[in-house]
Amino acid sequence: MVGIRLIIIMAIVGGFIAFLADKMGSKIGKKRMSVFGLRPKHTSILLTVLSGTIIAVLTISVMVASSQSARVALFGMDKLQKELKLLNEEKAVAGAELAQAKGKVDEQNKKISLLDAQIKEAEDANDAMEAKLAQLNNMYARAQSEVDSLTHSKQQLTSEVADLEKTTEQLRKGIVHMREGQLYYRAGEVVFAGVLRGGLKHEENAVQMNWLLQNANEAALQRLGVQHDEKLLQAIWINKSIVENAVAELDNSKTNKFFRIRTVANIFVGELAVCDIEMVDNNFVYPDGTLICSEKYKLQENDTGYEGLIMDFLTKVNHTAVNAGVLPDPMTGKVGSMDAATVIEAANAMRHTNGSFILTAYARGDISTAGPVRVRLEVQPVNE
Repeated sequence: MVGIRLIIIMAIVGGFIAFLADKMGSKIGKKRMSVFGLRPKHTSILLTVLSGTIIAVLTISVMVASSQSARVALFGMDKLQKELKLLNEEKAVAGAELAQAKGKVDEQNKKISLLDAQIKEAEDANDAMEAKLAQLNNMYARAQSEVDSLTHSKQQLTSEVADLEKTTEQLRKGIVHMREGQLYYRAGEVVFAGVLRGGLKHEENAVQMNWLLQNANEAALQRLGVQHDEKLLQAIWINKSIVENAVAELDNSKTNKFFRIRTVANIFVGELAVCDIEMVDNNFVYPDGTLICSEKYKLQENDTGYEGLIMDFLTKVNHTAVNAGVLPDPMTGKVGSMDAATVIEAANAMRHTNGSFILTAYARGDISTAGPVRVRLEVQPVNE
């Protein structure tokens, strides 16, 4: 806006001066005036030159008077150039300092990155230590819990020992027609055995286990010949943890299990029968009618030991059944028994042969791990 105004003013002033110079030139030309002894023509030229000079001077003066920028451009150019040079030098110095500062910043950033990595490593180590501390705290809590549990178990065992001492005293007083010191259970002997159902709830399994223990206790009392009233005397003792483990095993089983209550040492009259619980899966071993064992025999005419031969054959049947999975009696090693009528019938059938025959044993009824093994004997003559 200032530049436009300055141009307008300069145009007006220049036009006015040109007008005056033209008028003066016209008058000088008409009157043929002479200045400084010059010819009129030269005087007119001089006046024109002076007019242009005046116009230039006035134009510059007006510009200087009207604009600070013009004054600076006319009279302060050297100063501006010096200042511009100084500023360029300062800019160069500032650029160098900026580059140096950027270098320092980059270096500081690298140090900061390194410190961040160290901080992260320290934080990871701290987290690991906290996790380890938490683990140690958990281990300590579990150990403390186990100590409390062991303390409680110790108190229970102390109480059980006291109860056992009282029960033992009652049992000794209740034994009749027995002599003290008489052995009535050998170590490992089965007091009672039974099959318990699997796949039931915990409460039902606890009821089954109580049934097993009560029957084992009753079997021990009957063996002693002890008469008791409604208050049942205790004749056997099993550690509570063993019973709990047996119930837990039954809880986790989906199939039936065969349980045996067995003594852990020789038991004499007047002592509680300290027992353990043996448990195995009651698997299906032999369906009814399954061939268990078969043997071919050829006897001489004078051989008459048919019963002995049958007993030897039954021993093989026993071994075969045990190998198949039937649990034998721990004291005798047998898995069943044979009635005398079956033995006599098989012996008579052998006598009606010419001495060559095949003796075969078939399962009589379904047989599981719990047994017993009941067999049906068949004698098949062999023609030589």
